[in-house]
Amino acid sequence: MSELDKKAEKLLLALQKKGAEDIILKISNVEDVLIRYANNEVTIPVYSEISNIDLRFGYKNAVLLSTINDVMFDVEKTSENLIKIASNLKEQEVYVKIPSTKYEYPPLIEVDEETKKISELLPAVAEEVINRSLKGRIKKVAGTLEGKIEKIRVITSTGYDLQDIRTTIMLNHRCFSNSTSTGQWAYCARSIKDLDYNLVVEKATQIAEININQKKIEAGNYDIVFSPMIFASLMEHVALAASAYNIELGLSFFIGKLNSKVASDKLTLYEDPHDHKSPAYSRFDDECIPTRKKDVIKNGILITYLHNLRTAKKFGTESTGNAGIVFPLPFNVYIKEGDYKEEEIFKEIKRGLFLVNNWYLRFQNYITGDFSTILRDGIFLIENGEIKQALYGGRLSENFLNLLNSIEGLTNIKYPIKWWEVNIPTYSPYALARNLRITTAE
Repeated sequence: MSELDKKAEKLLLALQKKGAEDIILKISNVEDVLIRYANNEVTIPVYSEISNIDLRFGYKNAVLLSTINDVMFDVEKTSENLIKIASNLKEQEVYVKIPSTKYEYPPLIEVDEETKKISELLPAVAEEVINRSLKGRIKKVAGTLEGKIEKIRVITSTGYDLQDIRTTIMLNHRCFSNSTSTGQWAYCARSIKDLDYNLVVEKATQIAEININQKKIEAGNYDIVFSPMIFASLMEHVALAASAYNIELGLSFFIGKLNSKVASDKLTLYEDPHDHKSPAYSRFDDECIPTRKKDVIKNGILITYLHNLRTAKKFGTESTGNAGIVFPLPFNVYIKEGDYKEEEIFKEIKRGLFLVNNWYLRFQNYITGDFSTILRDGIFLIENGEIKQALYGGRLSENFLNLLNSIEGLTNIKYPIKWWEVNIPTYSPYALARNLRITTAE
């Protein structure tokens, strides 16, 4: 047992003695290796080990949340300060007791031998990605390759003492055939052996090599094929809109739509924290509730909101096992595949667009779902099922409910996407949607 674990146990006892209840302490130890590369060279790798304690406790029906980053903290002084702060907080409108039920959990998955060696192996993988990319018309590459091993322990005042190990390998790769001709792809996995960097190189290269001689896009409504990169970004926002916390705050276009049709019947969006290959494999949430696979949207119907204990009590239901230390979130996002092969889905477009990627998605109105996002790393005009022209200068300016209902088809293979525009591992196919609005800066 580490010194931080021992101090966490002492802190829990000290808080209990001072009148705190329903205490949860989450001790995290993270080994992180971050490889950045630019201009065809690996920059200095960053190796870090970070430990902290996230905590939550009740005091006279108020709830305090905090994080302790200083592992050298004084237990007695810290507990006194925390209780002092809690004593000045207002009682919660809905206060919940944390459970003491003895649950059954999925098995603990240890770190595989290859992933244990991330500090040794990742620099060589980055070099291989660079070398494989610099062929054909590719002149320059840049990106990030990150490996993370997080060991988690959660202890509570009701007797839980649980452990989990969560590992992430993530590659975000961008190719340049010239200064404006770019292609990008991302990939994530739980194990380094499952990182398909050859696919990432192939996808980013293919896009960059045809993203040449761009013309300014014309504003208007288009039928669209979304690549998994942009569709993952959009579907992450859909999953976040299903968090009961966002429903409660008025930050969701799913308010009042539970058990209603919110999307095309082609769309099924689910969560699977028990996927052994996902970096989001999780045995329990931050309230020690067992995680489970669940449909969020099934054949276009909104099946459930994502709950922690407090939101579940307020909404008159049960926790879905999605508690973060603050509010409920999805662990990962899956889009059920469709019937199309990738080459077939483009044949469904007489005149439209292929959109590869986006960044900076911003809402104009959370409740209605109006949003806009910049298109990047590949906008292509499709005519009679074939890519005819690279374009630039567009934004997708739409409404999420309209977009969800416009989905007409999905491909039969999905890709694991995670990068700085997609924070939650999202498994996305290509998607076909009809009559969506593209705007320009002018």
